Amino acid sequence: MKTYKLYILGLMLLGTLTTRAQSSIDQVLRSIETNNKSLQANTKMTDAQKLEAQTGKFLANPSVEWEQMWGNRNNPGSEYTLTVKQSLDFPTTYSNKNKLANLKANTIGFQSAAYRQQLLLNAKQTCIEIIYLRKQKSLLDERLANAETMFALYKKRFESGDANQLELNKIQLELLNAQNQSRLNKAALTAAEEQLRNLNGGKPITFDATDYPAGEELINFDQLQAAFMDADPNLKSLTGNQEIANREVKLSRSLTLPKFDVGYKRNAASHHVASNGFMVGVSIPLFENKNTIKKAKAQAEFATASLEDNRLNLKTNLQQLYQQAEALQISRADYAKVLEQQRNIELLNKALNAGQLSVIDYFTELSTIYDSHQSYLDVEKEYHSILAQLYQYKL
Repeated sequence: MKTYKLYILGLMLLGTLTTRAQSSIDQVLRSIETNNKSLQANTKMTDAQKLEAQTGKFLANPSVEWEQMWGNRNNPGSEYTLTVKQSLDFPTTYSNKNKLANLKANTIGFQSAAYRQQLLLNAKQTCIEIIYLRKQKSLLDERLANAETMFALYKKRFESGDANQLELNKIQLELLNAQNQSRLNKAALTAAEEQLRNLNGGKPITFDATDYPAGEELINFDQLQAAFMDADPNLKSLTGNQEIANREVKLSRSLTLPKFDVGYKRNAASHHVASNGFMVGVSIPLFENKNTIKKAKAQAEFATASLEDNRLNLKTNLQQLYQQAEALQISRADYAKVLEQQRNIELLNKALNAGQLSVIDYFTELSTIYDSHQSYLDVEKEYHSILAQLYQYKL
């Protein structure tokens, strides 16, 4: 049996994380970005929304009117009128509409990027969960193998009268617990691998990493916060909403200016010479756009307040996540140091078999070792999960 110390060193040395895990997760994320059905649908919807944003900036449709009139028996003949006209907003309106359409298209792009980033973060955390469960499986396999060995040994000792029923019952209970934990781990690992496959559009995906990504450690908080907020698509989307709202104010002002109708008109009758000419009309903005500027200003104020609120919340959330990561980093190092100094299971088994430990003391020591190692795995997983959130802006 491998000594427990070697087992601990093999799983927990902080400096030996391989680059294979990082490249493996990167490959998984690239595959999911290509195959994920939800992401594909979101891309199509984004394209449609961008086209929709461009539809309101063009001229209104021209109108054509035809009037045909006939005389009676006392006044035979007919006449007709043809009118072709085009409605025009004040010139500044078209400039504002064009800029507004571009702002909307950019903001829709940021929203799509935020959706993609969240989906890839979910995929990365699923990979972290799988690595955690594989590490846990290694520990549980060790525990189960030890429990099976000890149960077989004490069963023989019981049959030979060298052990009592209480001792055998204790070891049998440890075996049942180890078997149960192993089954639960297997079910959770299967579910996590299935979730990863679903994220990959239902297509099989290879991910066999057993170590967390190398090179992901905490950097200076100010540096991380600046990089995160500069790249965060959610903040960019809110900034875009603010710019859209401010542009809506300008558009509302231009819509309160007069509109024009220009066109061509032709009148012709059977017994008269046809007449042609141009027509020009002006609409007087008295009623239609009442309170639109006030409404646009209110929406702009809301967009500004929403941006500032979200920026403040993001800073607070980043600070909290960073503090948790710092605490977990210290705990992870402390656990690794202490576990290296723990008595290994092989020595415990020898002490128990030699009568140097009672069964109760043996299980107390054994539980402490397994519980401590499980706590280490939990801390390690939580640390890398928070790192994934802190560095999601890189996805």
